[in-house]
Parts: sequence; structure tokens; C-alpha cells
Amino acid sequence: MTDAKLLLEPGQVIRPIIDHEQVKLLAERLYGISVLDLTELNGYDDKNYKLTEDPNMKNPLITNHSPYGYVLKIMNSIDSQNVGVVEAQNEIMNFLATRSVTCPKPVRNIFGHLHSIEDLGGKKHAVRLLEYVPGELLKNCPLSEALLYQLGEFVANLDNKLQNFNHSGLVSRQHMWMLSMVPELEKFKYVIKDSEKLDLAEEVIEEFKYAVVPRLDELEKGVIHGDINEMNVLVLPKDAGASDYRISGVIDFGDIQYSYYVFELAITMTYMMLMSGDPRVGGLVLAGYTVTKRLPDEEYRLLKTLISARLVQSLILGAYTLEQDPKNTYVTSTEKANGWELLRKIRKTKPTENGDPTDWKAIANEFLTRS
Repeated sequence: MTDAKLLLEPGQVIRPIIDHEQVKLLAERLYGISVLDLTELNGYDDKNYKLTEDPNMKNPLITNHSPYGYVLKIMNSIDSQNVGVVEAQNEIMNFLATRSVTCPKPVRNIFGHLHSIEDLGGKKHAVRLLEYVPGELLKNCPLSEALLYQLGEFVANLDNKLQNFNHSGLVSRQHMWMLSMVPELEKFKYVIKDSEKLDLAEEVIEEFKYAVVPRLDELEKGVIHGDINEMNVLVLPKDAGASDYRISGVIDFGDIQYSYYVFELAITMTYMMLMSGDPRVGGLVLAGYTVTKRLPDEEYRLLKTLISARLVQSLILGAYTLEQDPKNTYVTSTEKANGWELLRKIRKTKPTENGDPTDWKAIANEFLTRS
């Protein structure tokens, strides 16, 4: 049974309200860090700040200083109520770090805890400190075929490793960005004012209800990252001065969930298509993924509906977020510019002499034959 209090409802503002001076005071009070430099990073419902320590202020409580600085994460007021989820996020990072996955690592506060609950602007928010992981965000790099293939491979490897991770805090977790919550978008669709776009969104939501929901019990399940996108994947140049890149790590475990592996794949494919505006790139991600992790045919057949559903989810919740918080920079211009057009392409495209750009299996096979 879903706890309604822990699901976003229309009209709710859940993002933390805090200024830079308060952030510095939090870092000093909770972690003994004297902040030399502070930069706000992107965040959807959470707030994230990159901190650099003042090297002249030595804190005996921190024995291992992060050479690249820290990220202070202030979670939204809904997720902060679920302490099990906060603990699971900390544990999953430590779990992956010991299994050769580059990701942030949580830092204990002066009380010896990996998080604390703080009252900010009249609401309670979980506050954590993570070691900053160096690297370029994928969104700032050209999407080569090799990089897209490698991303699919990386995500499959990540999910394979997570088969051995369990946490009680994730078993019953539900939040609006889980793909399984697509039917709940009904209450937010009022934000779509254009009738043609609304018709398209309603068509996808209905298709999800009859094509995906009845089959959920048949899908392979486990803990997934839940939000592999161009803002959450780190890359590094292959060699010094090189113009091509390799996947180097993953950040932001705010959407971890006990869910379906095919959802992880669909979400990854969706964001790469959004970034490029081209449905064909999904086939390159699929190629890398399926070389490492098997995808049953019945799950492959759900991909078009799942990808369409993620686009609709992103477009509706993105529009809702901007309505509540017009200055939110995380709802990217790419998403606004490409999202509806990409959805139309995926839903309406007919095969041409160059093939069907949504026949991702054929595109994957063709790439693997060439490589």
C-alpha cells in the first residue's frame, strides 16, 4: 500500500529553502568544515553544493581529507521522511565503491553519523556530505557511437553488481519518478496546456496501464540506480589531451529503488535519445547492455512503451516543477526542446529505406556486426 504522505501531490513544494550563508554554517556545525569556496550544483528536488575547505583551518575530526572537495546534499522534504531510503543511499555508494565502481562516498559528521535531519524553512531535510568525484559530466561531451555502447555496458555491469545489494529501506519505496508510478501522472497532466501534447501523453499513460502494468510480475527485478542520464554519468578523456572519452563513474543515487532491470535500460536509452534528438542512438546503448546482460524478448517488446512513458513522465513532472519553481535550472532546455518532438518520432515513425529508427534490436545487431 502506498503511503500517500510520501508521494508528491499537486501544489507541494518539497525543495529545500536555504541560502549560501546557511549552507556554510551547516557545513561547519555538522562537519567542522570551514568553507573556502561554495558552488551550487544542479539538483531537481534536492539541493547540492560543492564545497572546498579552507586549507588553513585544520579539523582534527576529518582524518581523510577529500582532495577534490565535497558535495553537501540537502534532500527534499518527502525523501527526508524515509530514513531507510537515506541509509540505503549511503550504503549503496559504499557497496559499489568496494566493487570497482567510481562513485561518491559518504562522510561521517562530527557525531559519527552519515546523515542528520535538519529543520530548514520550517521543513525537515536530511543533510549528508559526500566526497566530490572528479570528471566531466556526460552532457558536456560529444556522443560517439563507442561512448553510447560503453554506457550500455557500464549500466549492465552496474545492475549485475547490484544483484548482490539489498536494503529493507527500498522494498516498499515509491516516489513519482519511478517508472511504475506512470499511472499517477493523471493528477499532474493539467500542466500540459496544448491539446495535441495532452492527447499524446494520455495515449502513452493508457498504453502503460494495459501493456506494462499487467506484466510487471513477469519482469526481472532488483535494485537499480533509476536515473542514469547525462547529468549523472561521469566521463574522462581516454588519454591526456584526447578528444574522445570513456565512462568513468556514476553519481546521484537519489532515485535508487527495488524495481525492474528493463526500466533501468529504458531510462538510460531515453536520456541518450533526448540528448541527441535521435531515436537511433538507443540501439547503441542496447548493444552495450545486451552484450553484458541478457534482455528477454518479452522485455524488449516493452521498450517502446517504457521509453515513451519515461518521456511523458519527464515532460509532465518537468512542467509541474517549473510551474512551482520557475528558476529551477535542472529542467533543461534540451528536455523542453527535444522531448515532445522525440516522443512524436518514437510514436509516429514509419520505417524508411534507412530502416526503422526505433528498431533498436536491428540497430544494435548492425553495430555489433560492424565492430
